Amino acid sequence: MNNYFLKLGFLVVLAILSNLIYFFTIDTSKEIENIAASDREFILKNAEIFGSNNEGNFSYSIFSKKAKTNDLKKLIYLEQLEIKYIAEPTIDWVIKSDNGQIISKSNVLVLSGNVLIENKSIDNPSIISTNYLEINPNTLTIATNRDVFITINNNTIQAQGLNAQLRDNKLNFSSSMTSNIFAQ
Repeated sequence: MNNYFLKLGFLVVLAILSNLIYFFTIDTSKEIENIAASDREFILKNAEIFGSNNEGNFSYSIFSKKAKTNDLKKLIYLEQLEIKYIAEPTIDWVIKSDNGQIISKSNVLVLSGNVLIENKSIDNPSIISTNYLEINPNTLTIATNRDVFITINNNTIQAQGLNAQLRDNKLNFSSSMTSNIFAQ
């Protein structure tokens, strides 16, 4: 009988020890998960991101040579990107940029570096260039408070600040502008 109580006592001690070890390791594994999650970075090369309109149809695509994020709920960083509108064939605008950021929970795409907005229409080809631009890709609204250069038929207009509605081809300048117009 003595041997029985010794074995039972030994099992009780082991059960208590295993419970204590379990409770102490739970907290440390959660800390390890939090540390690992904050250091994780996701990178995609040659990424193509599609945006949809209010009806759920694809309306534009963003192609980026490199897309990266460390938190999908906040920002996605893009490098060497190009935005094309695919739902409306009448929209001839193509937007290119060295860098960009997709800001989650807002409809704003921030572009920086060498930003070029090209109207590839046959009737009215034009190029808008700047070094910073905010765009709402769903409404085709762009805005900047930086220097803007617009080239239409070899004529250049320079302004500081621009708000534009690309769907309607409407440009609103925020400041005075200068232009170089060449006779053809």
